[in-house]
Amino acid sequence: MQPTKKKDQNNNLLAGAGLLTLTGLIAKILSALYRIPLQNLVGNRGFYVYQQVYPIYGIGVVLALSGWPLVISKLVSEQPDEAHARFMAQRLHHLLTLISLIIFGGLIFGAPLIAKAMGGDVGLTPVIRAVAWMFLLMPLLATTRGYSQGQFDMVPTAISQIVEQIVRVSVIVFVAIWANQQQWSVYKMGTWAMAGAPIATIFAALFMFKKYREIYIINQVDQANFMQVSQFKWRILARRMWQEGGLLVLVAALLVLFQLVDAFTVKSNLVLGGMHEAQAENLKGVYDRGQPLVQLGMVLATSIGTTLVPNLRHYFVTAQTEKFEKDFASSMRLSILLIIATTGGMLAVLPQLNQSLFGSREGTLALGIYLLSMLPATLLLVLVTILQSMNRTRNLMTSILIGIFIKWFMNDLLMYYMGLNGASWATFIGLLTILGYTIWCVPKNLWASLNLRKLLFKSLGLSGIMMFVVCLTENMLEAWLGNQRMTVILILMLGVLFGIIVFVGGVLKWKILKIDEINLLPKGAKIIKKIYRK
Repeated sequence: MQPTKKKDQNNNLLAGAGLLTLTGLIAKILSALYRIPLQNLVGNRGFYVYQQVYPIYGIGVVLALSGWPLVISKLVSEQPDEAHARFMAQRLHHLLTLISLIIFGGLIFGAPLIAKAMGGDVGLTPVIRAVAWMFLLMPLLATTRGYSQGQFDMVPTAISQIVEQIVRVSVIVFVAIWANQQQWSVYKMGTWAMAGAPIATIFAALFMFKKYREIYIINQVDQANFMQVSQFKWRILARRMWQEGGLLVLVAALLVLFQLVDAFTVKSNLVLGGMHEAQAENLKGVYDRGQPLVQLGMVLATSIGTTLVPNLRHYFVTAQTEKFEKDFASSMRLSILLIIATTGGMLAVLPQLNQSLFGSREGTLALGIYLLSMLPATLLLVLVTILQSMNRTRNLMTSILIGIFIKWFMNDLLMYYMGLNGASWATFIGLLTILGYTIWCVPKNLWASLNLRKLLFKSLGLSGIMMFVVCLTENMLEAWLGNQRMTVILILMLGVLFGIIVFVGGVLKWKILKIDEINLLPKGAKIIKKIYRK
């Protein structure tokens, strides 16, 4: 009976992990896509106001969705029975409530200082205060999600995540449309758009409330006895949350933290360089166009690159070295190939992409440099996930903090000489620094099975050919059809189609991927059947 129960639990865990991956993918796409109509409706300055405060929201989402819940699920799953698990969740909820109140108070009372530090823009004060309210419900969401996952039930987390995103995106788009019609100031628009975060959190919390009540169903005798157990002491719980959750939070929030650095430094450095404040805010809004582009660009490569991570953890624990090396090689080969293809393709169509999505070609060079960050960011996220499966995360937290400091320092240095382009290079350099240490952490024997030099030669060569074909096609079509926005959208679609045909054809012709690697791609099985049909 016991083996059957264990098998059912494993099946639930795998199905739940798949559901979380799918809903996470949908949430990422929604989170990137809504910012396109937002920018179109409120303009560069309105987009600047929203994006200045967005990193604070992003950090809150990481804490409530992927950082704290993962640690809580681990602590809950370690408990011997339901009563211990519920009491553990209670204690963690109380601890997170204290932390959240401190964050909330800091944002509410410190909003004027934070706004002033963001380029002296005190108009951001109410926008910061609007997003602060979401932190009050963060402990409930983090605890209930973590408790559910600790019981191998991923459905509540997945559904609450989608509910939260749909409500938030709906509020933001509605506010943007209404603000455009009513001629609101950019700060009033930003305040109400950011209010979408606490409103969405309320809906998610209502969905999770039944699970919250379940946590507090425990008799008083058990509760009194558990208070004496060492693992439930506040000091021990706080230490475990920091040690085991710190890295998870930093990795999940890495790009958001880089955006936070930009919020404090980009406008300030543009003004220091002699630019008028309104012009600097407009240009920062142009620079912020890169964030949804990078987010969308990384979705496919990171999702497929981390597909094999559960297998890697199993092979590592059971000491199946050959299978581990094989799946590591497949994960990295797919990640490298897909992100090189995506980066090359987006760079090739970037002028048309910029105009089609955002209405102008402003800042195309800065955005192009910013898109290069997809390469180190994707490989970094995949490698850190693999290192976590191997329990080789020593000093990774320190390396990430150093990378963030380098980003801040390079922003100040490079923007003095290069303006907005310097901020893009600073992002790339900061991420590359962290990636360098992460690569060093991976055992050398794993890289041997990758055949990295041959893979890079073929991938970069094919990407170069694709970029040449696409750029030539786009320029010829623009010379023939013109560059009105609707025409450019059609040209963009044709360019993307040509790029996909060239790259996929090249991958198959040069046999860059193995059959089992192709099988991991969307529609991979159908591709294999077409290639090898008799």
